[in-house]
Amino acid sequence: MSLPTELECASGSVEETQAFGERLGRLLRPGDVLALHGELGSGKTTLIQGIARGLGCDPAAVKSPTFVILREYPGTVPLIHVDGYRLGGAPSAAWLDLELVFSPRKVTVIEWAERFEGLLPDERLTVQLNHVSANRRRIQLVPAGRRTAEMAEQLQSDMRHPPSDVSAEKGRDEASRD
Repeated sequence: MSLPTELECASGSVEETQAFGERLGRLLRPGDVLALHGELGSGKTTLIQGIARGLGCDPAAVKSPTFVILREYPGTVPLIHVDGYRLGGAPSAAWLDLELVFSPRKVTVIEWAERFEGLLPDERLTVQLNHVSANRRRIQLVPAGRRTAEMAEQLQSDMRHPPSDVSAEKGRDEASRD
């Protein structure tokens, strides 16, 4: 099986970015790490709101933890949300409880991941968000490791073949039983 090295898509709205994040969140497992990169306002926190929904966490609870550095959201799979914006780089990030940050029982998503250079696990999914225009964003996924490459491949497949409307499918199933 040939694994993709990169996946790229576009988002034209907050809702599309959240929907993409939700698809990604459904594929995440405890121990997965996402390293987010992108300038201010590129949609990092919006993407994480979707990821939270996909993990069974409350997306409305997701706020940028810029002033507190780290938040944890309970859910089917707990989500650790780190914002490295105010950190001075890896020496500052190293002062955090890295065992908590990279817990094998939780999913970790780090905004401004470049501030964690040298501290990130080898197996991770790098997500780059860029402005294309006022409302459009480009989202690039770069997997590092087999697990994240398989995740990117599954996401790419899901995007090519989105699931049909579950309620319509349920109605067809019920009608066929009558």
